Amino acid sequence: MADATYAGPVSFTVFTLPAPPDLAGITAELTRLAADRRAEILDVELVGRAEDGSVQRFELSEGLAPAETGLLDEGDLETVARELPDGRLAFVVVYEDRLLAGLAAQVAAVGGTELWVGGVDPDDLDEQHQESAP
Repeated sequence: MADATYAGPVSFTVFTLPAPPDLAGITAELTRLAADRRAEILDVELVGRAEDGSVQRFELSEGLAPAETGLLDEGDLETVARELPDGRLAFVVVYEDRLLAGLAAQVAAVGGTELWVGGVDPDDLDEQHQESAP
């Protein structure tokens, strides 16, 4: 979780899954990421598209249910559901990246502070790499 030393970038990822999904491995990995303090899981949602096109929320397993915080609103989930291919569900994860929290603590220990946090679209990196290739 963000603290006085470090606030990691907050991101989201949407995965598509076949219905019905087996979430055992997914639950284990999210638990491991949180336990290793590499990520703070802020919200998870499992959604699909009903026959009438509306958002259909699915109940999460016991291991994931505590991470379902409602941070994403109906509009967010409608956007996700519209993009789903037929017969697929969306597993949405909102998280804070905590990978550099230990480094930030060391920087703070010597009097440094965090100045910027940002992201780079991977497509931009691919484009730059292709442009610089011989």
